Amino acid sequence: MKNNGYTLTAKEVCVLGGQAERVYYRDDNFIVEKVEPSFSHNPAAEKRLSREVIKVIAVGGGGGNALNHIIRKGLKGIDLIAANTDLNDLDRSLAEYKIILGETLTRGLGAGAIPEVGEAAAKESLPQIRAALEGADMVYLTAGMGGGTGTGGIPVIARVAKEMNILTVAVVTKPFSFEGARRKRYAEEGIEKLRPHVDALIVVPNDRLLELAQEQTLLLESFALPDEYLCQAIQGVTDLVTHPGLVNLDFADLKTVMKEAGLAVMGVGRASGEERMLKAVRMALESPLMEFKANAARGLLMNIISADDLGLHEVQEAANYIQDILAEDVTFVWGCAVDTSLDGAVEIVLIATGFDETVQIPNKTKMQSRIHRQNIPKEKKEEAVYTAETTTLNVQEEQQEPEVVLSYSPAWLEERSSQEGIIRIKEESFDLPTFTRLGKTLHK
Repeated sequence: MKNNGYTLTAKEVCVLGGQAERVYYRDDNFIVEKVEPSFSHNPAAEKRLSREVIKVIAVGGGGGNALNHIIRKGLKGIDLIAANTDLNDLDRSLAEYKIILGETLTRGLGAGAIPEVGEAAAKESLPQIRAALEGADMVYLTAGMGGGTGTGGIPVIARVAKEMNILTVAVVTKPFSFEGARRKRYAEEGIEKLRPHVDALIVVPNDRLLELAQEQTLLLESFALPDEYLCQAIQGVTDLVTHPGLVNLDFADLKTVMKEAGLAVMGVGRASGEERMLKAVRMALESPLMEFKANAARGLLMNIISADDLGLHEVQEAANYIQDILAEDVTFVWGCAVDTSLDGAVEIVLIATGFDETVQIPNKTKMQSRIHRQNIPKEKKEEAVYTAETTTLNVQEEQQEPEVVLSYSPAWLEERSSQEGIIRIKEESFDLPTFTRLGKTLHK
């Protein structure tokens, strides 16, 4: 059946510009009803492997990139939703469901790297946001902090989710140092606005990911690094609930660790060969992303992922090792998932929760970046010392940051130097809004 040019089938809801129609077959006739936008007839939900409804909402461009990565990796059993002010970005999204934030305010041209615009856009789209969250038991919110849509929009969506009594976990990234002081400031302010509205908050500093990267990592590859870790943070938890495994968690167990948990950190370790389990556990505990010691946590979740060759004694080794470093009153839950592609390797995903809310999320890392800097005097480079025992960072740096020289950049960021093949990027270039790049202006 066709209605207004769109083909509609039974049990299908078409969300178009905030309007929706439910079509069903009754008494030999098709019935068309105007309804509020709803995501309750999600085809993916019919294939869900668990009774619990888990949704992921990616906000802004950075969150959208991570969501596309999650979809390409084949994460199943959860509802995946993209929300953005930039219509071009939404067109590139692989998500089944998409929300245009602030369509009247921004006309689909983006938030201009201004968090206040992203916040206003999300507030304009509250009916669509509530519809997207409808029926969820747990929601993951993800965004790259420091821009406009994600930074301004994700606190609004989180507040709505909490008001709907949904277990709300946010997994966000902080920008690379070379992206500039402005994005860093926006990110920190956005994270502070987000914290009161989520049960658990995992912050992934992009600079720390570079500590796990190769020295020759390209710029495009560096921007892709956060996508994998955001995916691991989400998949490491949801697989234990939504997919049959060797040892599964009840949703109640997950809720015990995540509910009102506050700050959270994650670590990932992977090893093969002799003592692979202990090696993977130690690697996860010592991961640069574990910014706070696990023994200071009030809850810890461990996901053991392996092929079908996992031995009972290996699981016991991992569990005992973790329990030995935890306080007696810590809630420790774990499960085992199967991934036949690991082929002899084992992977550990740790999520530690419940750290002191008064702790400031560290801003600097012991290694600001491994991206090559040219013609920068040694005395002007930053020196950062990371002290694991106190989880504090002592940083000495010049007030004026040197210009960062990269080997690649998108065309609209380019300002070529006299040296062929080198591109110099000014800090403010990272904040060029979409409508500026397109030569358009927003109406007032």
